Amino acid sequence: SSGINAEWPLRPGAKRMIEQKQVAELALIPYKDAKELLYTLYTQNFIEIQELHRTPDFSPLRTFYLFHVPIEKLTSKLLNVCYKAIYNLMSIRKDNLNENSRLVDKSLRADASTLAATQQGIAPEDLEDMLTSSEKQQLCSCMRIVKRLDLGEINILDSICALTHFGNNQNVH
Repeated sequence: SSGINAEWPLRPGAKRMIEQKQVAELALIPYKDAKELLYTLYTQNFIEIQELHRTPDFSPLRTFYLFHVPIEKLTSKLLNVCYKAIYNLMSIRKDNLNENSRLVDKSLRADASTLAATQQGIAPEDLEDMLTSSEKQQLCSCMRIVKRLDLGEINILDSICALTHFGNNQNVH
């Protein structure tokens, strides 16, 4: 009814600028929400604005604002965000393991002792526990955090691959 083609963002060669009203209609959100979202995206350099003044006095009330997504800049910005996130996750993992290094080392020695005893025919149940129950809980908590950090890194690496692939395909067209 508004004459907006819902496939606009996906059509190759389509116009590259869009009005706030069209953003609201395409995103199926209220006009006010679209305005706030567009402002946030603009202040964080995710979109660009072109002003079209209807009168020579440059009055904001008589100005059209058209929005544009600079794909190459956006891809680069998102890749930088991903790289920073990977660095932060790696730093947190390193700090976590450093804080618990004594416990991790003790656990590794216990595992090595258990393996050596098992190879000598001694049942693991017959060995004394080298870790107390509180140490086991702390180690378990540490390893759970490390696993979550690892999963976060994998997800971010997936995003980096997708963004890199997307950026490479944009340069081809």
